[in-house]
Amino acid sequence: MSDEERVISWFEENYKGLLIGLVLGLGILYGYKFFLSNQNSYQLELSSQYDIAINDYNSGNSKTIIDFSNKNIIDNPNNTYTLLSSLYSAKRMYIDNNYEQAHKYLNHIINNSSDDEITELAKYRKAKIFFDQNKYNEAHVILGDAPENYQHAELKGDLYFIQKNYNKAIEFYNIVLTSSITPNERKNIIQKINLIK
Repeated sequence: MSDEERVISWFEENYKGLLIGLVLGLGILYGYKFFLSNQNSYQLELSSQYDIAINDYNSGNSKTIIDFSNKNIIDNPNNTYTLLSSLYSAKRMYIDNNYEQAHKYLNHIINNSSDDEITELAKYRKAKIFFDQNKYNEAHVILGDAPENYQHAELKGDLYFIQKNYNKAIEFYNIVLTSSITPNERKNIIQKINLIK
């Protein structure tokens, strides 16, 4: 049997499998492209809804951003627009002295965000709310023992100051002074230290 005859024989025996493989491969490829296209369209729709909610918020109407947050906390908990809208919703709840709801939105961010900056901001705001509620120990827990963010370190200093633990307050204020801060921020921290001394 010649090489050509062997190739033809092999093809005759395996052509069904080849066709099935080709159809499956094309189906997977086009299915994946369709999936990506749908995901992009969905993301664009969320972006548009978020923009409308932010415009309403900036115009004094918080209902749209809160509704957007509540819906997407359930439907899209890890989506960036959900996390950002939750920051705005928490801020609105804080302004309204609805600390429980503010904590709810901030907890959602802390538990679902993969973006360190958004998470750190949510932790800072949560600790500030605890500070306002005179729940100093809870604020300390949220900020941790060795905060890397200078705002967290300053808040730790403020917490220790209010608790009359002045040595710890100065320790954290000095951490802030080693950070890249503006001249006004530096002046503010030095004033806090001088107030203790």
